[in-house]
Amino acid sequence: MSCWSAVPARRLPATHARAFSLLELLVVMAVVGVLAAIAWPSYKDTVQKSRRADARVALLEAAQRLERCRTRHESYEHPECSVPTASPEGHYRITESEPRSALTFRLRATPIGAQAGDAPNCGWLELDHRGQRAATGKASTACW
Repeated sequence: MSCWSAVPARRLPATHARAFSLLELLVVMAVVGVLAAIAWPSYKDTVQKSRRADARVALLEAAQRLERCRTRHESYEHPECSVPTASPEGHYRITESEPRSALTFRLRATPIGAQAGDAPNCGWLELDHRGQRAATGKASTACW
């Protein structure tokens, strides 16, 4: 008989071997909180930027529709020349910032709903009959 067999092996209870300590849990929660605090503003900014594409699409489609109408009827004012009132995904309201004439138009996309929070960065976007683009806000040069 060996000397090792006489000493019984000491084992920890299974609950102690698998459990997390309160300190470990708090450290993990702190790390997750810091990561979330860094990631959330970036995510929100990315979502607002992607929604601006909705305004660009709406303005370009409306301008194309008006150009086709002018080609057919020789005027932007013809009754068949209509402009949608909202962007395809509904994040922008489409209006005419100046009255349309036979030879000119100016379309404006104004943010609504959740996208209205982006107004300080990119308030509204405009497109006219010459293809000139305009925007308001702190980041107006990057809006288009």
